[in-house]
Amino acid sequence: MKPQYFFVVGLPRTGTKLMMNVLENCQEKKCKLTVENFFMGRVLRPGVRQKMKRIGDLSLDSNVHKLVDYMYSGKFHGEYWNSLLKGSLVIDRELMLQRLLDSDRSERAIYSIIMEIHTEEDDNIILGDKSGPNLYHLPTLMTWFPEAKFIHTFRDPRAVLASEHKRLMRKYRRETAKIDQKGRKFLALWFRLTEPIFSLIIVMYITLAWIYAVRLHYKYKKLYPQNYYLSQFEDLVAKPEESVRKLCKFLDIEFHNSMLSPPRVDSSYSREKGSYGFDKGTLNRWEGYIEPWMEAGLLTLGRKYLREFGYLA
Repeated sequence: MKPQYFFVVGLPRTGTKLMMNVLENCQEKKCKLTVENFFMGRVLRPGVRQKMKRIGDLSLDSNVHKLVDYMYSGKFHGEYWNSLLKGSLVIDRELMLQRLLDSDRSERAIYSIIMEIHTEEDDNIILGDKSGPNLYHLPTLMTWFPEAKFIHTFRDPRAVLASEHKRLMRKYRRETAKIDQKGRKFLALWFRLTEPIFSLIIVMYITLAWIYAVRLHYKYKKLYPQNYYLSQFEDLVAKPEESVRKLCKFLDIEFHNSMLSPPRVDSSYSREKGSYGFDKGTLNRWEGYIEPWMEAGLLTLGRKYLREFGYLA
């Protein structure tokens, strides 16, 4: 039986967007994944599910109206909601409201509507979501969608660390510069003095998050052998046809050559905008950024796992 839903999950900078682009080039079925809606939440931030509980009893129509107000007012975090707010994702507000009112208003029903409402009604569609933090919610999602398939994108933690550290430090310095420009010199000085602490926190967080992701992999592989698939970024980029064929077999869909030409639109795996295919330069680009102290924790706590996944000899 072909899955009705599939989910791309994984840590940041592991190629979730690349995987989404590969799958959406499938020709046999229309694979429609929503961008990050964070319905289930993130590690440090509540998601739609948690904020819905603050709205109140959704059996009351007034609270469903309030939920739709939240959806279209920027109160939910994620690219899906940002696009809805800006109008780049066009979903009729009244249609959203009516669909929710007509549903049983359970969390599962609301999540399903979010995933499917932006697509045309078609029996030939596989729906899904690429919110990476769904990695932490597979047991709940398996209860809601028993036939769903889960693709866990995975990558050398040093590459993840280098990419995420670089991104977050740039953001931190931009915020410091903004504060400085506003004349808040003391606060800007404080930000500069605490920058090494922020840098260390990033390194510690990514290190622990990757190790936890490994442990979840072993858990899910055992619990859901027919529904869970680990996709290593390095294999996908270095051996794309072999990797995509294995992926298609897992999803029970036909392989098409078009799946080997995903657009390169995300800096986490390519610098080349407007081109297509897989950029093998991403496999070792991180080596020019990471410093010995940054990988010290990984080598201390995760050496065993690094070897098991082929990242260390």
